[in-house]
Amino acid sequence: MYKYNIREEKFGATIYDLIKGKRFYLSLKELNDLYDKFKFPDDLGYENVNNSELKITKKENKEFLNCFSFADIAYVELTRSCNLRCKHCLNSSGSSLDNQLNYEEFKDMILKFSKAGIQEIRFTGGEPLVFPKVFDLIKLCTELGIYTSIGTNGTLITKSIAQKLKEAGLKKAIVSIDGTEKKHDYIRGEGNYKKAMDGIDNLIELGIDVRINSVIMKENMDDVIEFAKQINDKKQSLFIRRFIESGRGINLKDNMLTKEDYEYVRKELKEELETGKYVNGHYLRNKDEVVDSRIHIPFKIKDGCKAGERALVITPDGNIHLCGFLAAQGFTPVGNVRDVTDWENYWYRIHNKNLLEDLEYSLTKYNEISGIQKTNCLAYVQRVLTLEGKKRL
Repeated sequence: MYKYNIREEKFGATIYDLIKGKRFYLSLKELNDLYDKFKFPDDLGYENVNNSELKITKKENKEFLNCFSFADIAYVELTRSCNLRCKHCLNSSGSSLDNQLNYEEFKDMILKFSKAGIQEIRFTGGEPLVFPKVFDLIKLCTELGIYTSIGTNGTLITKSIAQKLKEAGLKKAIVSIDGTEKKHDYIRGEGNYKKAMDGIDNLIELGIDVRINSVIMKENMDDVIEFAKQINDKKQSLFIRRFIESGRGINLKDNMLTKEDYEYVRKELKEELETGKYVNGHYLRNKDEVVDSRIHIPFKIKDGCKAGERALVITPDGNIHLCGFLAAQGFTPVGNVRDVTDWENYWYRIHNKNLLEDLEYSLTKYNEISGIQKTNCLAYVQRVLTLEGKKRL
C-alpha cells in the first residue's frame, strides 16, 4: 500500500503523506537523495521508506511555467442529488442535474488525474453518499495512491455505511454541523442533528478522521460559538466556515458576517482559539490557511485560496471550475472533463491564460469598502462587490 504520493516539480517535489494527510515539499537535491537512499530529510522526522510505499508521478518537462505541475486536490461533486434541503446550500442541491457524469466517466477522469499527479480527491455533492458507486470510486483512489475524503451532511452514515467507507480506504470525512441541535435542525431539517452526530461517532469508532464544519451566519453566530465550545471540550476538530450568499443561500439576506462580527466571534472563542488545537476557522486562527513551503519555491503561493492554483472543482455535469462558490455564482466554467484527454497539458493551458487576473484585481476594489472583513477569498469578494452594487468582473 502506498504511504507517500510524490509529484515532481520544477523545484523538486510536492509530497503528500497518505497516512497523516499532510503535504510538504522537497528540493531537487532532497528528491534525488530520496530516490537514491529512500530517505527523507532528517528534519521531517520520517524513517527510511521502501520503494513500494512511494507513488511517484514523473515530470519530464519541469521548466514549463511558474506554477505547480498539477493540482493538489480535486473537489469532485458526484451529484446534486441530496437527502436534505439545507437553507444555506451553496449550490441549491436536492435534485440531480441533466447530463451528469456516470460512474465510468468519473473512473476515467480519476485515472487521468492520477497520471497527472493529483494527490487528494474530495467527493462532495449534493450528498456524495447517495451516489450508487461512491465506494468503488474511493477504493479506486486508494489503489492509485490518492488520499480520499468526503464532504457530507453525515445523516446517512450508519454503522454499515461507515464500515463500507473504511473498507474502501476513506481517510477523512468533513461533516457539516451548523451549531446547536435546535439551530442545526432549523437549517437542515428536524432530527438531522442527531443523525449527523451518530454518523460522526460511527466514523470515529472505525478510526476514520473526522473534521466538523460549521457554516457561520448572522442568524446562527451565537449557536456556532456555543457549539464550538462544546466541541473543544470533547477534543474534536471543528472548522468554522464563512457563509457566502450563493445557491439557496441567496434567500438568507444580510447573513454574511462583517468585520465586527468576526471580532466578536474571536473574542467569544478567545480561549479555544489561543490555547486549544481543535477550533479553527476563516478569519479566526487561520492555521490551516497558511502555506509553509519549508524550502524555497520559485513562485508565489497564495495563502488560503486554492482557486486555480492548487485545486480544481468538477461539477456533476463535468464542468471544470476554479472554485465551487464561483461556480455557484454563475462564473463560466474553464472546460469540461469530457473534452480533456491530457490533464497535464490542460493544466498548463489554463495557467497561461491568467484566468484569475481580473478576479484578483477586484481585491483592490473590495478593500475600499469599509466594515468588511479582510480576505483573499475571491468568491467572497465577488459577492460583496455585487451586493455593494459594483460591476462584477
